[in-house]
Amino acid sequence: NTLGNTVNNSEYIFKESKARPTDKVYPATQIGKDFKTIASLIKSDINTQVYYLSLGSFDTHTNQNQRQNQLFKAIDEAIEIFVKDMKENGKFNDVMVMTFSEFGRRVSQNASNGTDHGTANQMFFISGGLKKKGLLNALPDLTKLNNGDLIYTEDFRKVYATVLKRWLNTDDQKILGKDNGYYDFI
Repeated sequence: NTLGNTVNNSEYIFKESKARPTDKVYPATQIGKDFKTIASLIKSDINTQVYYLSLGSFDTHTNQNQRQNQLFKAIDEAIEIFVKDMKENGKFNDVMVMTFSEFGRRVSQNASNGTDHGTANQMFFISGGLKKKGLLNALPDLTKLNNGDLIYTEDFRKVYATVLKRWLNTDDQKILGKDNGYYDFI
C-alpha cells in the first residue's frame, strides 16, 4: 500500500516541489541537492512529516581520515545552507534534522588506516524547536572499553521513542512494541 500510494503521489509531490522552489544556492553534492529538494517541499507545505536522506559510505575500513573529511564537509555545507534557508523562511522551529548510522566505529585504527565496525554511535539533532541544546550526555570514556569498543550509555530506542512521541506526536509504544522512556530535549 505504501509503495502504491507513493507512486500515485509522486507526480503531485514533484509538482509541489517546483511550486515554491528555494532561492538558496545549495552545494552541488548529492546531499546538497537532496536538502535543496526537501527545502522546496517543506516550503510548499505538502504536510509531509518525515523526509529521509542517505549519505554513504562511512564504512571506512581504509583511509578513514580522507574519506570522513570529504563526507563531513559535504554534510556540513548542506546542513549549513538548509538551516539558513529554514530560518529565513520561518520554518526552523518546525523542522528537525536528525542524524543516525546503522553502526559505530571501533576506537583503534586498523592496519589500513581505517576503523572497523563498533558498538556505540552518536546522533545529532538540529532544530529551533529543541528544549535542550548542546551535548545531551557525557562524552565516551576512551579509557573504559569493551574489547576495544566504546560502551554505549544511551539506548537508541529511547531516542526514537522521544522523537516519535514528542516531535511526531504518534504512539511510540505501538511502533516500538514497549515503553522505552523519553528524553527531555524535545
